[in-house]
Amino acid sequence: MNRDLSESGFDLKQIDRLLTTTRAVRKRLDFSRDVNDDVIFECIDLAEQAPTGGNDASRRWLVIRDQGLKDQLGSLYAEIGTLFLQARGRLDGTGHPKEHVVSSSAYLVDNFSKAPALVICAIWGLHDNSGRPGLFDSAIPSAWSFNLALRSRGLGTAYATMLNDKTAEVSEILGIPNGVTTLVCFPVAYTIGQEFSPAPRRPASNITYFDQWGFTRELPSADGSARIQDGPGVVTEIDTEARPRKVWEVISDINMPALFSNEFVGAEWVSQDHIGVGSRFTGRNSIPGLRDWETECIVTEWVERQVFEWRITDPDNPGAIWRFDLAEQGAGSRLRFSMVIGKDNNGTAPRAQEDPSRENAVLFERRLIHKSNMQRVVEGVKTLVDDGPNVDQ
Repeated sequence: MNRDLSESGFDLKQIDRLLTTTRAVRKRLDFSRDVNDDVIFECIDLAEQAPTGGNDASRRWLVIRDQGLKDQLGSLYAEIGTLFLQARGRLDGTGHPKEHVVSSSAYLVDNFSKAPALVICAIWGLHDNSGRPGLFDSAIPSAWSFNLALRSRGLGTAYATMLNDKTAEVSEILGIPNGVTTLVCFPVAYTIGQEFSPAPRRPASNITYFDQWGFTRELPSADGSARIQDGPGVVTEIDTEARPRKVWEVISDINMPALFSNEFVGAEWVSQDHIGVGSRFTGRNSIPGLRDWETECIVTEWVERQVFEWRITDPDNPGAIWRFDLAEQGAGSRLRFSMVIGKDNNGTAPRAQEDPSRENAVLFERRLIHKSNMQRVVEGVKTLVDDGPNVDQ
């Protein structure tokens, strides 16, 4: 069988390329080229094949061609999008991580009404705030299928939802009746060029959990069970109101965990001439009434205000890998604390592998302990950084 084909006969290379390169297109929309109704009908027909709860036929599509109407919608879009225009002025040329997306979004605010067609995906029904799946969950897959259908035909768009803040005005302009909810307005155009690249995203091994929230594995398991050889780990995350600089000051202090962890009681740098990749510190650990021990730690990744990773005992064959990741989240920060259990140089690996039938259970128990301690760490960091004045990034 051709390795490029799936069991169902699909060309995997082409399907994967479509799925990984369907981007939010803004600056590369070609406003000078017309988009005919035939291609829009084709894409909507394909989008309507998306699953819908209870086979409900409540989705509706509204295509806006009239330039006067597009201009009115563009004015509303610009009213809401002034924050992007203001942010663009502050970020342009700074190299800020969000400079590109803010500039791209601001460009769309400036040019929204120039799209050859604005296509609204709507649905009969009103949100009841119950939290239950319903009509809207049936509309979102169709809206994304519309994006994929456009991309496969050389067109692009962006998932523009800001007009949802002006629903009364939009309904008045377009004659939309009561009882209909508009979900997204797509500015549709052919794209300038067809080469789009996959976006940087975390790998599945970082964001996929097994059996318990936060239980990770670096490699796919052969039988679905947790095994030392697959790199079992733990992740805890928390959002704070503080800016990254303030959070970094706490998590880059190697004595910080002493406030929160049951086992970690302190640490000191072996050399403080330079703190970064290659730096070493000694961690002092204790289980009251049982034993005390020291651990040699080596910094293996250090990016100011972003990443602090250290490995235990041996950087090439670590007993464990510990890591803080820090990123902007809205007006605050998201802190991710993760660890991976090593294959050697620790007490867990030999105990887990002593009896293969118990390996999964031993790792499950040990990771529950790690998760509990790590959760206390991130909650403790949040308490520290959210208590008091914030610090600009």
